[in-house]
Amino acid sequence: MINILCEEDILHFLGVVDAFGHVSVRNPDNSSQFFLSSSLAPALATSQSIITSLSLTFNSSVTGANLPASFLERFIHSEIYKAFPDVQGVVHSHTTEVLPFAGANVPLKAQMHTVRTLGTPIFDAGKLPTSILPENQPHDLLIRTAVLGDALARSFCSDSAIVLMKGHGMAVQGTSVRDAVFRSFYTVQDAKIQFQAMLLGGSAGLTAREAHDGANTTESASLLGRAWQLWVAQVDNEDLYVNDLRPSTKTDSD
Repeated sequence: MINILCEEDILHFLGVVDAFGHVSVRNPDNSSQFFLSSSLAPALATSQSIITSLSLTFNSSVTGANLPASFLERFIHSEIYKAFPDVQGVVHSHTTEVLPFAGANVPLKAQMHTVRTLGTPIFDAGKLPTSILPENQPHDLLIRTAVLGDALARSFCSDSAIVLMKGHGMAVQGTSVRDAVFRSFYTVQDAKIQFQAMLLGGSAGLTAREAHDGANTTESASLLGRAWQLWVAQVDNEDLYVNDLRPSTKTDSD
């Protein structure tokens, strides 16, 4: 749980999430459960907001009134965890830098060695059949049912841990908490670079080998740890962020 608070603070500090968006972590002691804060801005989460949601699960026996109050879009997380047993962290954000690509139906492709994707899938809720999104349900792009969450999870492909969501944002998988943060941040950076490259008349990006080998290197434990150490130090110096699950590094003179 310590890491989920760090993750939310870091993603807000880095501009990946704002008042909206959410982060979850699979329960290491029970793979059918995950930790997700209650419905509030990510940067304001504390241990108390996460504890209220410890029982969130994609176990089919937990339904209806047994589900604690949380994010309406908890199904983004539950269905990704259900579909991908190796995924340990999930991020959903509305980061504006990625929205033009989904709107223009242009997949993101690795432009730098910190990004693995060879072409992000684009999830378009407007093209879903009525069996998944009935006419009598809100067409507000929110993933508010398990059926919609399953459709989103099925959009992922082997070449991308990111799915762009048209008119909405993105969903990101991670093999760890740090990996989910790293991929979310560098997806946004990659979108900026690809947009600039397109303005210059090109955006071919990296080859499959370059993207694969580059990500294997930059997503290694040592380099993820280096980035994580910096980001934690940065949020520790901001009074907005409160991580009451680990000792503060601030001193009285700070």
